[in-house]
Amino acid sequence: MKIIKLDAINSTNEYLKQYVKENSITNTCISYTFNQTKGKGQRGKAWLSEPDKNIAFSICLFPENLKVKDQFSINMLFSLFIINTLKSLKIPDLSIKWPNDILSGDKKICGILNEIRVKGDKIDNVIIGFGINVNQEKFKNLPNAYSLKLITKINYDLEGLVNLIIQSLKRYDYLNPKTLFDFKKLTFNYHKNLYGINKNNFFLDSHNIKFNGKIISVNKMGIIKIKTADNSLKNYNFQEIQMIY
Repeated sequence: MKIIKLDAINSTNEYLKQYVKENSITNTCISYTFNQTKGKGQRGKAWLSEPDKNIAFSICLFPENLKVKDQFSINMLFSLFIINTLKSLKIPDLSIKWPNDILSGDKKICGILNEIRVKGDKIDNVIIGFGINVNQEKFKNLPNAYSLKLITKINYDLEGLVNLIIQSLKRYDYLNPKTLFDFKKLTFNYHKNLYGINKNNFFLDSHNIKFNGKIISVNKMGIIKIKTADNSLKNYNFQEIQMIY
C-alpha cells in the first residue's frame, strides 16, 4: 500500500485520481494533506479548511466484482470506519447523517465524497475522500460545522491522527474488498448509527418544498425511504432531498 503525504494540494481526490491514472496503479493507494485548498463536498459544495488545522484524506480501492448499482456499500463501510475511529478518541454522540456526513450531536465534523471509475456494470476503482475538522475553531457562515478540538478542548497532533486512521484501516480489515459484499451487516450497522432514523425530521425536496417525515431505512443503493405526515412511503436519492437539521 503506497502512502503519499502532500504539503499542499487543491484536492487529495483529484491528486489521487491523476496519480493512479498516470502510474497505472492497481493496488490500494492513499494520499493526505493538512492543507487542502479546493476540497469538494456533496452536491458540488466546496469544503473549506484552514491550513494545518484539519485532515484531508483519500483512499483509492480496487474492489473486485462490485457492481455500480451497489456502490453505496462503499459509503456505508467508510462512514462506519470513521465513526469507529472517532469513537476510539472518545468523541461523543457520533452518528451518520445520510448519505455520508459524520456528526457529533447535531454538528458536522466530517464529510465524505466518493468518486468511481466504471468498467461495464462494475466499479474499476473508487476514490474515497474525507475531510475531518480537527483543530479549526472558527467556521465562517457554516453554522453546523464543528471540530474535534471544539468538542474535547484537546489540540490534536495531525500526524498522529493520520497514523491512527491508517492503522485502523489495516487492523480492522476495511481494505479487504470482500467486506463491501456483506450488505446485510453493512446495512444493519449503518442504520444503527443513522442520524434521525425512526424520528420526525424536516426535509427539503428538489423543488425547495419543506416537509416533515420519518426515516424508515436506507438500502444498498443509497435510496432513503421516508414516511411522510400522511403515512405514505416515499423513496428518494440524495440528489432529490436533503435533511434540514
